[in-house]
Amino acid sequence: MTTHVPVIETQFKSLLEHAERMKVMFGGFQWYGAPVIPSLPQSNLLHGAMFYGAEDFLDTLREMQTYCIRHSNHGLDHALIYVFDGREDRRKFHHYLWKPDMGVMVEHVDYRQAVTDDFYALHAFDALMAQRKSVKISTVVNAALKRVREEMGQNGTDDAHKAALRSSMAAFVKANPLVHSQRVDSPNNPHGSYTMVEHLGIYDREPKWFHSLRLAFSK
Repeated sequence: MTTHVPVIETQFKSLLEHAERMKVMFGGFQWYGAPVIPSLPQSNLLHGAMFYGAEDFLDTLREMQTYCIRHSNHGLDHALIYVFDGREDRRKFHHYLWKPDMGVMVEHVDYRQAVTDDFYALHAFDALMAQRKSVKISTVVNAALKRVREEMGQNGTDDAHKAALRSSMAAFVKANPLVHSQRVDSPNNPHGSYTMVEHLGIYDREPKWFHSLRLAFSK
């Protein structure tokens, strides 16, 4: 019998760790109706569900796609699909968009679309996504500063640039549920602690779960 729990994006980090620890693959959905506000496609959430078994997840994906293909009055504008895959030695996280006119295909979500069109925010985001694991915010800021200097030359001071980059990082942590942060105590830090940060998109690698998708549709 299919069982599911609500989608809580702030728990995605722990879900990914669970998938890796148990060496399993599972996923979830958020279903949206026509946008209440045209410029905000995620303004009409109909329902969300996370399935802790690969079979239930794939069955639900197949049922959603099949139903919408066969019924023109389905009422679904789009769905966001999340996949947590820990079947190999390294964790994998995938984020997709699906619309009824896509048939059985899915579209990979560009994580950069969630970033505001701001000079410092874009550089901070690119530096964050260039990491391969959770790192200190200062590590991301210093990496982004190099990119800023390449574009701006010697204009502005390092302190001013770093302050703007840190502000962008703080905004990511506060507003983007795919950005995970953790405060770590350290007697060697003047402030007594530092913040580790990562974007779950850095684990978006080699989507081998598509093999399972093909098997689901062949049933």
